[in-house]
Amino acid sequence: MRLPAFCLFLAGTAVPAIAPAPTVRQINEAASQPLFAEAGTLWEEEASVVAKRLGLPLESSTPGDASYRLYPPEDTLLFGRRPQSVALSAQEGKPVALNIVFANKGDSFGQVVRRGPGQRVPRVSELLRDYRRAIGEDEKALEETLGRLLGPAKTESAGDGGRLKERFQRRDWNGHSLLLVSVRDEYVALRIVPPETLDGDRRASRIPDEVIRARLKERVEHRSNGDTVIRDIPMVDQGPKGFCVPATMERMLRHLGIPSDMYLLAMAAGTNPGGGTSVADVIAAVRQTAQRQGRRVVTVSGRPTPSVLATWIEAGIPVLWAINTSSAIDDLINRRTKERREVTDWPAWKESLKPARRSARKLAREADEGHVCLITGFNAETGEIALSDSWGPGYEERWVTEEEAEEISQGSMAVVSW
Repeated sequence: MRLPAFCLFLAGTAVPAIAPAPTVRQINEAASQPLFAEAGTLWEEEASVVAKRLGLPLESSTPGDASYRLYPPEDTLLFGRRPQSVALSAQEGKPVALNIVFANKGDSFGQVVRRGPGQRVPRVSELLRDYRRAIGEDEKALEETLGRLLGPAKTESAGDGGRLKERFQRRDWNGHSLLLVSVRDEYVALRIVPPETLDGDRRASRIPDEVIRARLKERVEHRSNGDTVIRDIPMVDQGPKGFCVPATMERMLRHLGIPSDMYLLAMAAGTNPGGGTSVADVIAAVRQTAQRQGRRVVTVSGRPTPSVLATWIEAGIPVLWAINTSSAIDDLINRRTKERREVTDWPAWKESLKPARRSARKLAREADEGHVCLITGFNAETGEIALSDSWGPGYEERWVTEEEAEEISQGSMAVVSW
């Protein structure tokens, strides 16, 4: 029996062999890190187990949300290149994303501050050249390594449009999507996410107003001493770089259920190499994202006093606050916050703050030491304001008097609301 012509054609044509997918062991060996367990996917594991395997300290834990972050030592390698930041995001105890940032304009440029005694401090032109070159080298090396392991990539993009959008090289493997992101003069990142987060509706699901209002209201704590404080605001450790503005904005957005990333925000807001971001620029960068979530960015007018802040704090909404500070002011705030934790006689504590109120105008703030943090609470009886810095665990709640707050304030406050 003779075969049909088309069958003869197929029978006589060599079909290219499909290379087998690499094993977990091969991926982990190439990474030089135990990224994946022998069975299952990252998304099926407990987040705490993954974090322990990768040596990632807990950065933040709130109801339903957690993050782990490490700024690795210089001799750490991942896929043959040095990672600057490794962060694991989790929801309901399960991982939802592993973000690895390599050369970037924040951590890489800011490494000069960690140079030891006697080491020459490079000129700014050298730092600019070196971090930009490192971005190009990391991108090329990672693309070659991932290409050898997983084959050709598909070019895709994701994000909320406008400035907050990334293009990436996507490769899928064993229930994971590995996204190699490279933004010129900004950063190189490897994002590992579940494929369904890319293949479904890429618009983030909007949380209904009544749900987010109730959730935030539940996070407002009224203490017996008169403190009104917002609990469970996600923490972000900005690391040894001047990313206080994008890190603080990430905290605000995540608090309202909007996914965010400080490196992407720094890119969108035009943060300077090493740090330094205009509050107006980061607000402009997130305005479209907020609108798509049914939220808006609102400027708060007035001074940072309990009467001005009460409307927002009582609703569970932290206030983004721009200040001028100094190491002496930070030491003062830390010392008094530590003393405050031991207070039992609050009328006596209020009395003890009088000298600080009278000397507030003498605070040694530095005009070029701009900083952004969150206002997270107040005590109308003692006349104090609670602030929170993006410096990692231990900086969730610090206190200043109203008079000190007014003295260090730049006069710029904003919230993300509905």
